[in-house]
Amino acid sequence: MIVDRYYYHQLNKQDQAVYRAFYDGVMAHQDIIPIPVRGVFPKEAFERIFAAMTKDNPLIYYLNQSACSYASDMFRHFAICPQYFFSKEKVKEYNRKIEKEVNSLAGKLNLTSGTDYEKEIKIHDWFCRNISYDEEGIDRSKPMRMIASHNIFGVFAHHRAQCEGIAKAVKVLLNAVDVRCIVVTGQSMKNGKTVPHAWNLVNIDGQPYHLDVTWDIGAIGSSFKRIPYDYFNLSDQLIIKEHNADTQLPSCSSMQYNYFKVNKKAFWMKSQALAYVEKALQKGDTEFYFRMEGKNAASDMAEKIYDRICAFFLEKGITDKRVKRIANDKIGTCWIKIY
Repeated sequence: MIVDRYYYHQLNKQDQAVYRAFYDGVMAHQDIIPIPVRGVFPKEAFERIFAAMTKDNPLIYYLNQSACSYASDMFRHFAICPQYFFSKEKVKEYNRKIEKEVNSLAGKLNLTSGTDYEKEIKIHDWFCRNISYDEEGIDRSKPMRMIASHNIFGVFAHHRAQCEGIAKAVKVLLNAVDVRCIVVTGQSMKNGKTVPHAWNLVNIDGQPYHLDVTWDIGAIGSSFKRIPYDYFNLSDQLIIKEHNADTQLPSCSSMQYNYFKVNKKAFWMKSQALAYVEKALQKGDTEFYFRMEGKNAASDMAEKIYDRICAFFLEKGITDKRVKRIANDKIGTCWIKIY
C-alpha cells in the first residue's frame, strides 16, 4: 500500500507543518488542534492546507469539510476547530467495515497481481458495474445521504455517490494496491453548464493520465449494459475540452495507456475505422467501440458506419436489425450496437 500525498508536497515548509499537525489531530479526533503558527495565519493559507489534506486523505471521510474553522488566543497561538460527522467510536466501527470491503475487493478482483494498468482497469470496471451516480446526493433535506455521497462511505457502504465520493474511493483502492493516484477538483462542462467536478490523476508506468470514472459511469445508459472507456487515461489535450482543474497538476502528455491505444482501436483515418467495422461484421460481432484521432468527428463516423451496417444486412435480406449509436465528438469516441 502506498500513501500518495501529492498536494502535501506542493505546500511550503510552514504549510506542511500545519498540515501534519492538522492531520494528526483529526486522526486523534481532537476538537481543538493546536498548529505551529504564531502571528499571522491568512485565511488563504488555511484553505490551501485544508484542501490539500482532504484531497490527499480520503480515509478522513468523517471530517466536515464545510464547517471547519480556526481561531487564535490573545498570544496569537492558532488552533483548528474541526467538526466531525461521527463519534470516535463510530469512526472505528466504520473504518473496520471499509477496510474489510477494500480487502475483499482486492481479493475478489485479484488486484495484488498484474500491471498497474491491469489493476486500474479492473477497478474502473468494478465501479461501472456496481456504483451508481447519486442524483440525490446534493439534496440538503437528506443530510446523511449528502454526507455519504461526497466521500468514500457512499461508495463502500451504499454503492452510490457523487463525483467527489467516487474519485476519493478510486484513490483509496488504487493506493491500496500500490498504484499512485490523486484526486483532482475543478469544473466540468456538462450540457452547456459549468459545474464543480472531481476526477483522478493515475500514474501508470511513470506517466500520469486523467481518469474520470464518474463520467464513464454516466455514459453507461439504462438500455444497454456496457462499460464505457471514454474517459479512461486521457491526456491534458483531451480532458481540457470538458474539464478544468483548480490547481497545478503534473503534465499529462502521454496516450500510451489510453484504453483505445492499448486495444488498437484508435484510428487516424476513416478508412481504418470502416475496415475495423467491416472485419468485425464478417466475424458476426454486434458491438463496435473505437476512437477517432485528430479532427475526425465521431458523429460523422458513426453515421457512415450505420449506413454500412444497414447495407450489410440488406445484402443478406435481413430487415429486423436495429442499430444504437453513441458518439462523443469531444473525446472522439464512437460506440455502436446491433440488436
